[in-house]
Amino acid sequence: MKLTLWKWMFWWGSTGLLLPVALILRWKLLGSTFGQIELILWPSSILLMGLEGQRSAFIIILSYAMVIVANVVFYCVIGSLTWLLLRPVLRRRGVIG
Repeated sequence: MKLTLWKWMFWWGSTGLLLPVALILRWKLLGSTFGQIELILWPSSILLMGLEGQRSAFIIILSYAMVIVANVVFYCVIGSLTWLLLRPVLRRRGVIG
């Protein structure tokens, strides 16, 4: 099976979606706090500081959704850059067409 740009981007985008969801679940279920590794894995989480003191559930949910979407976009950009860098190597090995 040949690897295409769309498959590559799908996996990077999926990673950008699943990591924040896993970190939120870990935070809610285990009560663990965010640290440096979480900031590296979910760089757009820094935008959640604007929620400090918010009481509206709609604004909180909307903010989390926007920050997660921003993370998916960030991971897709990183994925496209790695595709450009790895493309010559993958083409030589016959992994991509």
